[in-house]
Amino acid sequence: MKLKVKKINFETGNTKDVVINKKDALQLGQKAGERVYIKNIEAKSLENKYWVAIIQIDYSNSIVKQGEIGIFIDILQEKKELVEGATISVKPADPPDSFRFIKKKIQGKKLSSEEINSIISDAVSGSLSKIELAAFITGVSINGMDNEEMTALTLAEVRSGDMFYFGMDVFDKHSTGGVPGNKVSLIIVPIIAASGLIIPKSSTRAITSPSGTADSMETLAPVSFTSEKLKEMVSKHKSCIIWGGALNTSPADNILIEIERPLHMDPIGLMIPSILTKKLSLGVKKLVLDIPVGEGTKFPTPDAGKQFAYTFKEIAKNVGIEAECALTLAHQPIGHAIGPALEAKEALTLLMDYSAGPNSLIEKSTELAGILLEMGGKAQKGKGQILAKELLKSGKAYKKMQQIIQAQGGDPEIKPQDIKLGPYMKEFFTIKEGHITEVNNAIINQIAKAAGCPHSKSSGVEIFKKQGARIKQGDLIFRIYSDSESRLKKAEKIYNSTGGPIILGGMMIERI
Repeated sequence: MKLKVKKINFETGNTKDVVINKKDALQLGQKAGERVYIKNIEAKSLENKYWVAIIQIDYSNSIVKQGEIGIFIDILQEKKELVEGATISVKPADPPDSFRFIKKKIQGKKLSSEEINSIISDAVSGSLSKIELAAFITGVSINGMDNEEMTALTLAEVRSGDMFYFGMDVFDKHSTGGVPGNKVSLIIVPIIAASGLIIPKSSTRAITSPSGTADSMETLAPVSFTSEKLKEMVSKHKSCIIWGGALNTSPADNILIEIERPLHMDPIGLMIPSILTKKLSLGVKKLVLDIPVGEGTKFPTPDAGKQFAYTFKEIAKNVGIEAECALTLAHQPIGHAIGPALEAKEALTLLMDYSAGPNSLIEKSTELAGILLEMGGKAQKGKGQILAKELLKSGKAYKKMQQIIQAQGGDPEIKPQDIKLGPYMKEFFTIKEGHITEVNNAIINQIAKAAGCPHSKSSGVEIFKKQGARIKQGDLIFRIYSDSESRLKKAEKIYNSTGGPIILGGMMIERI
């Protein structure tokens, strides 16, 4: 079928999508999401002459008419010899070989390095549709991947993008997540950089939590930078806290994460390569992995966390990274703040004043930083946390954070009270007295997300009393912030219907 090119002034980020009219689709026998083989008759170079595209279908006749093919500006910019009004040839295309390998994984069979390379290559080129990639993620989620597969997937994802070399050992910290308010990276990075070690912290945005490191840092300074700017910041300040999605590091991993997010899937077979890929891309040689353990996390028991740690360390060793893992408590939030702005505010408060606490944030941050300081030879084994606390108490970590904020285009003099919070707020008070026996992380996450997290930076929740605290009737225990009155009401409804995340001890075991 020959169709005339019509320019569509949208940038989709997916340079393989094209749009055809419903009548042409019917004649071709194609459905939305299926492939077509395109030949640009007038192009001279092979690169611009042939390619495979994923079709979308216009049922309105308003975007493309019969006989036209809509080409997004992404493709027009990429395919230099393709112009509006040109005639191109379109015919159905078979799925790539990598689709057979995806089906193989769904059937529970092991993939070879070559098969994994094929899947990753086609994911980046756009030859695999989102549905097919979702099938791959589901197959891995159900059947898992062994150590050889995870090692191959890590290296394939690294090769899909840019890699950085900073000339010295590079350190980093990562967390498997699951604990609300886990803002420790905002404390650890300046501590490590203040010691003289290199720590270019690249983070993803939140996938399943109310806030990620990049989300919180963005309330203090921009987090999206070019490769050149990253090199400049690390060369001058030995550190940064940025969003990795703005770099061309491991685009394959970014593609998979974007599909994992709506599926609410994060299988271990993809999680380990995802973590290590990002670290390898930035030249990381030594890594501490925080593994929160407990109800509501990926690892409900210490045994499950320990098993994951041993697997992670082995894959890390296979790809040239020395890793230490720390199983950490996850029974309640770290600190008292959950949500991008609130977490940034709490972290900044601690960096400015060690006595301001909170204790859980101090202890976890300095324990993890201490491991890195020991791995970097800055402290004897067992003495790393002492040095980390000294760097925090002395103000050296805060001074380094100011340098990071300024280098990334933020205001180095920003104060906690300058950080904007949502204009809509609701407070909750206790209706009886007693001791807090439990804090439910899952309910906290639900409430924070309903309030607008992580997309709304100013939304979030504050917890005023935690496990073990004695409370009196009428004490303030919980506060919700939101950028929207309707979202606030939705969050309030969850609080009321669940009874809230703060659970008091008493004689009654359960209400049926």
